[in-house]
Amino acid sequence: MEKKVVRWGVLGCSGIGKSRTIPGMLAASNAEFYALAGRDEAKLKAYAEPFGPKKLYTDYQALLDDENVDAVYIPLPNGIHMEWVIKAAAAGKHILCEKPLALNESQVEEMFAAAEKHGVLLEEAYAFRHAQLVQKVKEIIDSGVIGKVRYFESKHSTFDSNRQGIRYQKGMGGGAVFDVTCYNVSLVSYLLGADPTDMQVYCGFDAQTGVDTSDSVLLRYGQDVSAMLYAGLDAYPRGCFSVLGETGRIDVDHKFNSRGLCHIRVGKNARPQNAEYIDEVITDYTVWVDDNYYLEVEQFGNAILSGAPLPISPEESLLTARVCDAIRKAGGVD
Repeated sequence: MEKKVVRWGVLGCSGIGKSRTIPGMLAASNAEFYALAGRDEAKLKAYAEPFGPKKLYTDYQALLDDENVDAVYIPLPNGIHMEWVIKAAAAGKHILCEKPLALNESQVEEMFAAAEKHGVLLEEAYAFRHAQLVQKVKEIIDSGVIGKVRYFESKHSTFDSNRQGIRYQKGMGGGAVFDVTCYNVSLVSYLLGADPTDMQVYCGFDAQTGVDTSDSVLLRYGQDVSAMLYAGLDAYPRGCFSVLGETGRIDVDHKFNSRGLCHIRVGKNARPQNAEYIDEVITDYTVWVDDNYYLEVEQFGNAILSGAPLPISPEESLLTARVCDAIRKAGGVD
Protein backbone atom coordinates (compact mmCIF):
# COMPACT_ATOMS: atom_id res chain seq x y z
CA MET A 1 0.00 0.00 0.00
CA GLU A 2 1.68 3.19 -1.20
CA LYS A 3 -0.44 5.71 0.68
CA LYS A 4 1.12 7.15 3.84
CA VAL A 5 -2.23 7.80 5.48
CA VAL A 6 -4.95 5.31 6.38
CA ARG A 7 -8.45 6.65 5.78
CA TRP A 8 -10.63 5.42 8.62
CA GLY A 9 -14.33 4.78 8.86
CA VAL A 10 -16.05 4.38 12.23
CA LEU A 11 -19.19 2.29 12.70
CA GLY A 12 -21.46 3.65 15.42
CA CYS A 13 -21.56 6.67 17.71
CA SER A 14 -20.03 5.06 20.80
CA GLY A 15 -18.83 6.72 23.98
CA ILE A 16 -15.35 5.19 23.77
CA GLY A 17 -15.03 6.33 20.17
CA LYS A 18 -15.95 9.90 21.02
CA SER A 19 -13.85 10.23 24.17
CA ARG A 20 -10.74 8.24 23.27
CA THR A 21 -10.40 6.45 19.92
CA ILE A 22 -11.39 9.22 17.51
CA PRO A 23 -9.20 11.78 19.33
CA GLY A 24 -6.41 9.20 19.09
CA MET A 25 -7.14 8.87 15.38
CA LEU A 26 -6.90 12.63 14.92
CA ALA A 27 -3.54 12.66 16.75
CA ALA A 28 -2.02 9.78 14.77
CA SER A 29 0.44 10.80 12.05
CA ASN A 30 -0.74 8.12 9.63
CA ALA A 31 -4.52 8.40 10.04
CA GLU A 32 -7.39 10.39 8.58
CA PHE A 33 -10.84 10.23 10.18
CA TYR A 34 -12.69 10.01 6.88
CA ALA A 35 -16.18 8.58 7.49
CA LEU A 36 -18.68 7.94 10.26
CA ALA A 37 -21.83 5.83 10.21
CA GLY A 38 -24.74 6.00 12.65
CA ARG A 39 -28.37 4.99 12.33
CA ASP A 40 -29.88 8.11 13.92
CA GLU A 41 -29.20 11.07 11.62
CA ALA A 42 -29.60 13.79 14.25
CA LYS A 43 -27.33 11.96 16.70
CA LEU A 44 -24.86 11.24 13.91
CA LYS A 45 -24.51 14.90 12.94
CA ALA A 46 -24.14 16.06 16.55
CA TYR A 47 -21.56 13.36 17.29
CA ALA A 48 -19.54 14.15 14.16
CA GLU A 49 -19.54 17.94 14.54
CA PRO A 50 -16.40 18.29 16.74
CA PHE A 51 -14.36 15.96 14.51
CA GLY A 52 -15.26 16.93 10.95
CA PRO A 53 -15.21 13.64 9.03
CA LYS A 54 -15.65 14.06 5.28
CA LYS A 55 -18.46 11.55 4.97
CA LEU A 56 -21.50 10.70 7.08
CA TYR A 57 -23.61 7.61 6.51
CA THR A 58 -26.86 6.50 8.14
CA ASP A 59 -26.19 2.93 7.04
CA TYR A 60 -23.19 0.86 8.16
CA GLN A 61 -23.00 -1.08 4.90
CA ALA A 62 -22.91 2.16 2.90
CA LEU A 63 -19.73 3.14 4.77
CA LEU A 64 -18.21 -0.27 4.03
CA ASP A 65 -19.06 0.20 0.36
CA ASP A 66 -17.12 3.48 0.21
CA GLU A 67 -13.98 2.64 -1.78
CA ASN A 68 -12.08 5.50 -0.11
CA VAL A 69 -12.26 3.84 3.31
CA ASP A 70 -9.13 1.78 4.02
CA ALA A 71 -9.86 0.61 7.57
CA VAL A 72 -12.76 0.57 9.97
CA TYR A 73 -12.99 0.87 13.72
CA ILE A 74 -15.89 -1.12 15.19
CA PRO A 75 -17.04 -0.11 18.69
CA LEU A 76 -20.54 -1.57 18.27
CA PRO A 77 -22.23 -3.67 21.00
CA ASN A 78 -20.36 -6.91 21.68
CA GLY A 79 -23.18 -9.06 20.37
CA ILE A 80 -22.88 -7.75 16.81
CA HIS A 81 -19.08 -7.58 16.50
CA MET A 82 -18.86 -10.77 14.47
CA GLU A 83 -21.54 -9.72 11.98
CA TRP A 84 -19.87 -6.43 11.12
CA VAL A 85 -16.30 -7.71 11.20
CA ILE A 86 -17.20 -10.34 8.62
CA LYS A 87 -19.02 -7.77 6.48
CA ALA A 88 -16.08 -5.35 6.74
CA ALA A 89 -13.64 -8.11 5.73
CA ALA A 90 -15.79 -8.98 2.73
CA ALA A 91 -15.69 -5.29 1.75
CA GLY A 92 -11.87 -5.40 1.83
CA LYS A 93 -11.46 -3.18 4.88
CA HIS A 94 -8.83 -3.64 7.56
CA ILE A 95 -10.51 -3.91 10.95
CA LEU A 96 -9.79 -2.69 14.46
CA CYS A 97 -12.61 -4.12 16.60
CA GLU A 98 -13.30 -3.21 20.20
CA LYS A 99 -12.76 -5.74 22.96
CA PRO A 100 -13.97 -8.35 23.48
CA LEU A 101 -13.55 -9.33 19.86
CA ALA A 102 -16.53 -11.70 20.07
CA LEU A 103 -18.73 -13.65 22.47
CA ASN A 104 -16.76 -16.90 22.30
CA GLU A 105 -13.67 -18.53 20.80
CA SER A 106 -15.61 -20.07 17.93
CA GLN A 107 -16.74 -16.63 16.76
CA VAL A 108 -13.19 -15.29 17.06
CA GLU A 109 -11.93 -18.14 14.86
CA GLU A 110 -14.59 -17.37 12.26
CA MET A 111 -13.70 -13.67 12.26
CA PHE A 112 -9.98 -14.27 11.74
CA ALA A 113 -10.78 -16.80 9.01
CA ALA A 114 -12.84 -14.13 7.21
CA ALA A 115 -10.00 -11.61 7.53
CA GLU A 116 -7.49 -14.11 6.13
CA LYS A 117 -9.82 -15.07 3.27
CA HIS A 118 -10.16 -11.44 2.16
CA GLY A 119 -6.54 -10.46 2.81
CA VAL A 120 -7.20 -7.84 5.50
CA LEU A 121 -5.84 -7.22 8.99
CA LEU A 122 -8.00 -7.77 12.06
CA GLU A 123 -6.96 -6.79 15.58
CA GLU A 124 -8.74 -6.78 18.93
CA ALA A 125 -8.74 -3.27 20.38
CA TYR A 126 -7.17 -3.60 23.81
CA ALA A 127 -5.58 -0.16 23.71
CA PHE A 128 -3.43 -0.76 26.83
CA ARG A 129 -1.57 -3.56 25.04
CA HIS A 130 -0.13 -1.04 22.58
CA ALA A 131 1.34 1.16 25.32
CA GLN A 132 4.64 1.35 27.18
CA LEU A 133 3.41 0.44 30.69
CA VAL A 134 2.61 -3.26 30.29
CA GLN A 135 5.32 -3.65 27.69
CA LYS A 136 7.89 -2.53 30.27
CA VAL A 137 6.48 -4.97 32.83
CA LYS A 138 6.82 -7.78 30.28
CA GLU A 139 10.42 -6.70 29.64
CA ILE A 140 11.21 -6.81 33.37
CA ILE A 141 9.68 -10.28 33.74
CA ASP A 142 11.50 -11.63 30.70
CA SER A 143 14.82 -10.23 31.96
CA GLY A 144 14.65 -12.64 34.91
CA VAL A 145 15.13 -9.92 37.52
CA ILE A 146 12.34 -11.35 39.73
CA GLY A 147 13.12 -14.97 38.89
CA LYS A 148 10.46 -17.43 37.85
CA VAL A 149 6.92 -16.05 38.12
CA ARG A 150 4.94 -17.76 40.88
CA TYR A 151 1.84 -15.57 41.28
CA PHE A 152 -0.01 -12.86 39.35
CA GLU A 153 -2.86 -10.69 40.64
CA SER A 154 -5.02 -8.16 38.81
CA LYS A 155 -8.01 -6.01 39.79
CA HIS A 156 -10.25 -4.13 37.39
CA SER A 157 -13.55 -2.65 38.53
CA THR A 158 -15.91 0.12 37.55
CA PHE A 159 -19.08 1.21 39.31
CA ASP A 160 -21.99 1.29 36.87
CA SER A 161 -25.55 1.20 38.17
CA ASN A 162 -27.26 2.09 34.86
CA ARG A 163 -29.43 -0.96 34.23
CA GLN A 164 -30.46 0.49 30.85
CA GLY A 165 -26.87 0.73 29.63
CA ILE A 166 -25.11 -1.69 27.29
CA ARG A 167 -23.19 -3.34 30.15
CA TYR A 168 -26.47 -4.74 31.49
CA GLN A 169 -27.88 -5.97 28.16
CA LYS A 170 -27.56 -9.72 28.50
CA GLY A 171 -28.40 -10.62 24.91
CA MET A 172 -25.86 -8.15 23.52
CA GLY A 173 -22.79 -9.34 25.41
CA GLY A 174 -23.26 -7.43 28.64
CA GLY A 175 -21.84 -8.44 32.00
CA ALA A 176 -18.54 -8.29 33.84
CA VAL A 177 -16.74 -11.05 31.90
CA PHE A 178 -17.21 -9.26 28.58
CA ASP A 179 -16.67 -5.75 29.93
CA VAL A 180 -13.95 -5.87 32.60
CA THR A 181 -12.82 -9.44 33.36
CA CYS A 182 -11.56 -9.75 29.80
CA TYR A 183 -8.98 -7.01 30.53
CA ASN A 184 -7.52 -9.11 33.34
CA VAL A 185 -7.50 -12.16 31.08
CA SER A 186 -5.84 -10.26 28.24
CA LEU A 187 -3.12 -9.05 30.61
CA VAL A 188 -2.36 -12.43 32.19
CA SER A 189 -2.44 -14.08 28.75
CA TYR A 190 0.14 -11.56 27.52
CA LEU A 191 2.43 -11.76 30.55
CA LEU A 192 2.29 -15.55 31.05
CA GLY A 193 1.60 -16.59 27.46
CA ALA A 194 -0.11 -19.87 28.29
CA ASP A 195 -3.44 -21.58 28.81
CA PRO A 196 -4.36 -22.22 32.45
CA THR A 197 -4.53 -25.87 33.43
CA ASP A 198 -7.27 -25.37 36.04
CA MET A 199 -9.53 -22.66 37.44
CA GLN A 200 -12.02 -21.81 40.16
CA VAL A 201 -14.60 -19.10 39.51
CA TYR A 202 -17.11 -17.26 41.71
CA CYS A 203 -19.56 -14.85 40.08
CA GLY A 204 -22.11 -12.40 41.39
CA PHE A 205 -25.25 -11.65 39.38
CA ASP A 206 -27.63 -8.72 39.00
CA ALA A 207 -31.11 -9.72 40.16
CA GLN A 208 -32.83 -7.42 37.68
CA THR A 209 -31.00 -8.23 34.43
CA GLY A 210 -29.28 -11.54 35.15
CA VAL A 211 -25.85 -10.38 33.95
CA ASP A 212 -22.74 -11.21 35.94
CA THR A 213 -21.65 -8.15 37.92
CA SER A 214 -18.51 -9.53 39.56
CA ASP A 215 -16.06 -12.32 38.82
CA SER A 216 -13.38 -13.71 41.12
CA VAL A 217 -11.16 -16.08 39.19
CA LEU A 218 -8.32 -18.29 40.42
CA LEU A 219 -6.21 -19.68 37.60
CA ARG A 220 -3.56 -22.37 37.87
CA TYR A 221 -0.73 -22.84 35.40
CA GLY A 222 0.82 -26.22 36.03
CA GLN A 223 1.93 -27.03 39.57
CA ASP A 224 3.73 -23.85 40.58
CA VAL A 225 2.13 -20.75 38.99
CA SER A 226 -1.23 -19.23 39.85
CA ALA A 227 -3.17 -16.04 39.13
CA MET A 228 -6.01 -14.26 40.92
CA LEU A 229 -8.27 -11.98 38.88
CA TYR A 230 -11.05 -9.78 40.25
CA ALA A 231 -13.38 -7.68 38.13
CA GLY A 232 -16.68 -6.00 38.84
CA LEU A 233 -19.34 -3.64 37.56
CA ASP A 234 -20.60 -2.97 41.08
CA ALA A 235 -17.43 -2.07 42.98
CA TYR A 236 -15.42 1.10 43.50
CA PRO A 237 -13.36 1.89 40.35
CA ARG A 238 -9.93 0.31 40.72
CA GLY A 239 -7.17 -0.86 38.44
CA CYS A 240 -3.85 -2.37 39.50
CA PHE A 241 -1.78 -5.53 39.16
CA SER A 242 1.24 -7.26 40.67
CA VAL A 243 3.61 -10.12 39.94
CA LEU A 244 5.39 -12.23 42.54
CA GLY A 245 8.48 -14.14 41.46
CA GLU A 246 10.98 -16.37 43.23
CA THR A 247 13.44 -13.55 43.85
CA GLY A 248 11.43 -10.34 43.55
CA ARG A 249 8.09 -8.64 43.04
CA ILE A 250 6.52 -6.11 40.66
CA ASP A 251 3.72 -3.71 41.63
CA VAL A 252 1.81 -1.48 39.22
CA ASP A 253 -0.71 0.85 40.83
CA HIS A 254 -2.19 2.18 37.60
CA LYS A 255 -5.40 1.45 35.73
CA PHE A 256 -5.16 -0.37 32.42
CA ASN A 257 -5.41 2.55 30.00
CA SER A 258 -3.13 4.90 31.92
CA ARG A 259 -1.24 7.72 30.27
CA GLY A 260 1.39 10.20 31.35
CA LEU A 261 4.02 9.48 33.99
CA CYS A 262 3.63 5.98 35.45
CA HIS A 263 5.63 3.99 37.99
CA ILE A 264 6.56 0.33 38.18
CA ARG A 265 7.98 -0.73 41.56
CA VAL A 266 10.31 -3.73 41.71
CA GLY A 267 11.22 -5.13 45.13
CA LYS A 268 14.27 -7.33 45.75
CA ASN A 269 16.37 -8.77 48.60
CA ALA A 270 13.72 -8.77 51.34
CA ARG A 271 14.46 -11.18 54.17
CA PRO A 272 12.23 -12.28 57.04
CA GLN A 273 13.02 -11.20 60.58
CA ASN A 274 10.49 -12.32 63.14
CA ALA A 275 7.11 -10.99 61.89
CA GLU A 276 8.66 -8.45 59.52
CA TYR A 277 10.45 -8.29 56.19
CA ILE A 278 13.50 -6.10 56.19
CA ASP A 279 16.24 -4.80 53.89
CA GLU A 280 14.06 -4.83 50.78
CA VAL A 281 15.49 -2.74 47.95
CA ILE A 282 12.87 -0.96 45.82
CA THR A 283 13.65 0.14 42.29
CA ASP A 284 11.18 2.61 40.81
CA TYR A 285 10.97 2.39 37.03
CA THR A 286 9.50 5.65 35.75
CA VAL A 287 7.74 5.19 32.43
CA TRP A 288 6.21 7.83 30.18
CA VAL A 289 3.06 6.36 28.65
CA ASP A 290 1.58 7.96 25.55
CA ASP A 291 -2.16 8.01 24.99
CA ASN A 292 -3.04 4.34 24.54
CA TYR A 293 -5.64 5.00 21.86
CA TYR A 294 -3.34 7.16 19.77
CA LEU A 295 -0.74 4.37 19.94
CA GLU A 296 -3.33 1.77 18.98
CA VAL A 297 -4.37 3.68 15.84
CA GLU A 298 -0.80 4.60 14.91
CA GLN A 299 0.47 1.04 15.28
CA PHE A 300 -2.46 -0.48 13.40
CA GLY A 301 -1.83 2.03 10.63
CA ASN A 302 1.84 1.08 10.52
CA ALA A 303 0.84 -2.56 10.12
CA ILE A 304 -1.31 -1.62 7.12
CA LEU A 305 1.19 0.74 5.52
CA SER A 306 4.49 -1.00 6.14
CA GLY A 307 3.75 -4.48 7.43
CA ALA A 308 4.80 -3.73 11.02
CA PRO A 309 3.75 -6.49 13.44
CA LEU A 310 0.56 -5.99 15.43
CA PRO A 311 0.97 -6.06 19.23
CA ILE A 312 -2.02 -8.39 19.65
CA SER A 313 -1.78 -11.53 17.54
CA PRO A 314 -4.70 -13.75 16.51
CA GLU A 315 -3.28 -16.44 18.80
CA GLU A 316 -3.41 -14.10 21.80
CA SER A 317 -7.02 -13.09 21.03
CA LEU A 318 -7.97 -16.76 20.72
CA LEU A 319 -6.29 -17.51 24.06
CA THR A 320 -8.14 -14.64 25.76
CA ALA A 321 -11.46 -15.77 24.28
CA ARG A 322 -10.81 -19.39 25.27
CA VAL A 323 -10.09 -18.44 28.90
CA CYS A 324 -13.14 -16.15 29.03
CA ASP A 325 -15.29 -19.00 27.70
CA ALA A 326 -14.02 -21.25 30.49
CA ILE A 327 -14.63 -18.56 33.12
CA ARG A 328 -18.21 -18.08 31.97
CA LYS A 329 -18.85 -21.82 32.00
CA ALA A 330 -17.25 -22.36 35.43
CA GLY A 331 -19.06 -19.35 36.89
CA GLY A 332 -22.48 -20.26 35.55
CA VAL A 333 -22.67 -17.25 33.22
CA ASP A 334 -24.95 -18.00 30.29
